[in-house]
Amino acid sequence: MVPHRFSAVYFLWAIAVAMNSSGSTQEGSDDWEVLAQTRALVAAKELHSTEESLIKAWARYIDRVQPRGVSTSTAKMFAQPFNAPTAALARTDRIARSGARGSWDLVLAEAAGILDLQSPIPNTGPSQDPALVPHLAQLAERCETAFKDVGTRSELGADMHALLETLSKTVYVHEEEAHQQLSIKAEHLDRVALLTIACELLYWSTPSAASTLENVSPGIFRGPRPEGVTGELRMAAETPYGWVLIGGRGPNHYDADVAYILDLGGDDFYSGRATRSSANVPVNLIVDRSGTDHYQASEHGGLGAGIVGVSVLVDHSGNDTYEAGRLACGAGALGVGVLVDYDGNDTYSADSFALGSAVFGVGLCLDRLGNDQMTSPLYSMGFGGPLSVGMLVDGAGDDRRVARGVYPSPYGTEGQFNAGSMGAGLGFRMLDPSLVQAAGGWGVLVDCAGDDVNQVGEFGFGMGYFFGVGIVRDLAGNDSTEASRYGIATGAHFGVGIVLDDKGDDLWSAPYTAGIAGNWDLTMSFFADCVGDDTYRGGGICLGGATITSLACFMDGGGKDSYEQGGDPAFGQAGHSKDVGRGVASLGIFLDAGGAEDSYPDAAPEQVGNNSERVFERTEKSEDKIGISGRGIFVDR
Repeated sequence: MVPHRFSAVYFLWAIAVAMNSSGSTQEGSDDWEVLAQTRALVAAKELHSTEESLIKAWARYIDRVQPRGVSTSTAKMFAQPFNAPTAALARTDRIARSGARGSWDLVLAEAAGILDLQSPIPNTGPSQDPALVPHLAQLAERCETAFKDVGTRSELGADMHALLETLSKTVYVHEEEAHQQLSIKAEHLDRVALLTIACELLYWSTPSAASTLENVSPGIFRGPRPEGVTGELRMAAETPYGWVLIGGRGPNHYDADVAYILDLGGDDFYSGRATRSSANVPVNLIVDRSGTDHYQASEHGGLGAGIVGVSVLVDHSGNDTYEAGRLACGAGALGVGVLVDYDGNDTYSADSFALGSAVFGVGLCLDRLGNDQMTSPLYSMGFGGPLSVGMLVDGAGDDRRVARGVYPSPYGTEGQFNAGSMGAGLGFRMLDPSLVQAAGGWGVLVDCAGDDVNQVGEFGFGMGYFFGVGIVRDLAGNDSTEASRYGIATGAHFGVGIVLDDKGDDLWSAPYTAGIAGNWDLTMSFFADCVGDDTYRGGGICLGGATITSLACFMDGGGKDSYEQGGDPAFGQAGHSKDVGRGVASLGIFLDAGGAEDSYPDAAPEQVGNNSERVFERTEKSEDKIGISGRGIFVDR
């Protein structure tokens, strides 16, 4: 288990672990050729000394900052940076395979591994006991026990909503003492217990389990039912932890405190109250077998929102509509929230902290099939705050994802908006070193197939901030991605941003500061596009441009590509005057290994073009000191 306070001693231990790992790749993945070529390029151009200087500098600053809750997986990335994209490749391979099989418990196990937790998959496998009510009672008791060292769930829920309200306005969350204390309390949450509960709930959502429960109650139920529930019921049982309901095959309306709903069919309505955990409902499971359904939640959350508890929503088929405010569609807030939609052309719309988002927990949004529309402006679509993993996994379909347009730019830039979405990991960094510094978690977006459109505001699409890790993996499709400042394989202040695209003719547009493998301050960024005729539109600090004790690596493996850039450093250039002041050079790498005739801008540095190679070394002045601020290399083969 990682110490709560991260130190240089622990960091050096992580380096030793990484160096002793067998082979040059990690976690059993087939390595991409372009990644192997990049590592060979670093060795051939004798850039290892610059890499080692960066690693040592990161260790010094980590010791000074003392963040809480850095995972081993994150530490290894800072210890062996050029293995980071290979590790991300292996993990996203497993996530994609598990999603294709519908093995959602294995996706939860991946989240547990990221957080240094043991596997949550029960040794006994799925329960075969059709007596669901006693089993739910046991799960509710186990959920309560998971919070015994944290606090009262009702009070924690109120504290959690207050923290998220602050986070929606500023990243400096810990300026408020109450939020600092909540972060410390969250370290004592038994997250393994909650993840195990989520696995068991997923077993009850399978078609075979649903058929078993359907056979238990074959007739129409005419007894007492909760207020707010209409339509045919096959079963209704009131328990201390919420109602247990089996709905018929016609339209139903569910708006009550619910522990479990199995709906057999029909075009149904579900409220947020019925689809979340809460102080009154520690464990919540919704299974809808078929129908064109409407899920609607208020600002208090729902639609698979694990708020100080566990909530799982599984929709098997239908063109569904999901509408919500904050905390929705697979969101975890001091809890575990899972949304699984197996099939249908669905529409998702939420305000924030949605679609695979978590703070002090795990949030998973898993959409297997369909051409979907997803809109959520802030901290959504694969967002991980401290002690968290948030994942959005999309199996197939031509999807449109939008995360922008509502929350103003933190820089005050007119027409730009904050996002922190689409594979974004964010920590609670404080400028005052006496305050609690909470390391970010992992935000992961995996898209397996389809021609997709992604539009994200500032801080998005493979973005890491303050020990947060943001990863995007796109396995296939001709995609279009538009991002703002700090967008597409980027980050700042000890962040890790990784984007891996297997194939497709893609458009990558981030014509603002720090994007497409460009970064700022103690950060590493990796962008790799294996195959396709791609178009890249960058601003300043892009395309392998690193600044202030950072590493940025841009890799294109094949295709006839077009490059545009609006400023430097770019194309493997690196450096900033602050690098001179710190005495450590940043490192930039640009590799186009495709062999095709590419298009480069007229404003590109000299000797940047087809079939060329250039080594950069930048000298700058910081106050009265002159020195090397950055080293880098450009290669087009």
